[in-house]
Amino acid sequence: MKLTHITVVSMFTLALAACGGSSEPAASGDKAPAEGADKGDGAKEADAAPAVEVPKLTINEADWVEKDLKEVSPMINVTVKAPKDAAFEKNGNGGVDIKIAPHYMITVGNLAVSSVKEGIEWGESSSIGNSSYKDGKKIVDEDAGFVFTYQMNDEDNGIKYAPESHWYFFVEKDGAIYSFHDDKPMDAFSTPPQAYTEDDAKKVYEIVKGSAKAN
Repeated sequence: MKLTHITVVSMFTLALAACGGSSEPAASGDKAPAEGADKGDGAKEADAAPAVEVPKLTINEADWVEKDLKEVSPMINVTVKAPKDAAFEKNGNGGVDIKIAPHYMITVGNLAVSSVKEGIEWGESSSIGNSSYKDGKKIVDEDAGFVFTYQMNDEDNGIKYAPESHWYFFVEKDGAIYSFHDDKPMDAFSTPPQAYTEDDAKKVYEIVKGSAKAN
């Protein structure tokens, strides 16, 4: 259930995605115009990276309804709101993946920890404490969950990545600790980080926090 945001095969696509955000590739990676060539708009246009479409997440809580996840996986004895048209699937860890958009899903699991505090520590180590990322910080910090922002480390070749925001939330009952967090579907690893906005993270976090409960 650990957040995973990069794969080697998608690195090139991610690099292009990063160019569309607030972070730009290093100037040393730019191509020099040919000798005698016009250095005006035409050269700039030729050197520009192809535009990468950033998907948008539509969030309308009125369209979210309660779902008993035990119907999907016996290990996940919780109820939480999700969009009416969401896809629910039992994952390989016995948890439940709730796909609410092609690029966005919520993963729910039953953690092998003894308290919500330990769950928070696990979430921190999987996110802002992950050495693959930098500038990690919490933008919402509560007893049972948090919203955070971070960005992938710069590449040795000068490529930089835009920030992205995500969240974790935890529910406890009778010694069982259930984790909720957002994730990228397997077929959406190359989604630009700009698709995961602070506003979206806060909105989904609040819906989950307000509806998640152990049965």
